[in-house]
Amino acid sequence: MEITARRSAHLAALLLIVTVVTQIAYVVMSDAGIDFSRAFVWSTEAAAFLGISVFALVALARSNGHSAAWAAIAVGGTLNVVQVGMGLAMFAPLKEAGDAMAPAFQAVLGGAFFLYYAGKFSFGFAAIVIGMAALRGGSAAVKGFGGLAVLSGLVAMLINLGAMAGYELMFQAGAAGTAATLLLALAIIWASQSDAV
Repeated sequence: MEITARRSAHLAALLLIVTVVTQIAYVVMSDAGIDFSRAFVWSTEAAAFLGISVFALVALARSNGHSAAWAAIAVGGTLNVVQVGMGLAMFAPLKEAGDAMAPAFQAVLGGAFFLYYAGKFSFGFAAIVIGMAALRGGSAAVKGFGGLAVLSGLVAMLINLGAMAGYELMFQAGAAGTAATLLLALAIIWASQSDAV
């Protein structure tokens, strides 16, 4: 079955929304002290990020424009798959190894967060590119989502760049990146209806 560029764009956008939902659910449940399976949430995210990467690559190959945005989405998805994989495969064994492995655990944790911030940075960049395309064509609603996507993308890029540089911006980087991811997904959906993407 052949998948068109528009279909790939919609599937990538849907999976981006899935990651937004899982991130919000994870933070809310963690803050509320609710017992839940982190492995299930992270595995769901890993599958979503793999799908995002694949469908973004299909959109990149089949689309006539916005290649930088689709490349950034594919890179962001791939970075997040690696980051989630580090959490699933490495966090528990290093924690259980005790104090002697604490420096190694901190190094792996820091590396995973760096990839998390880099992925959000990539999604922020894509939000700017797709948002600019939406601003150039379509209805007032499409242009509105486009403008919000551009603004959120700029904020996400700046804050996540600061987090990658070592500033203590974990909450701000995650929130800004999640907002940019949601607005990127909505801009893709709305703009693709009017062929702006």
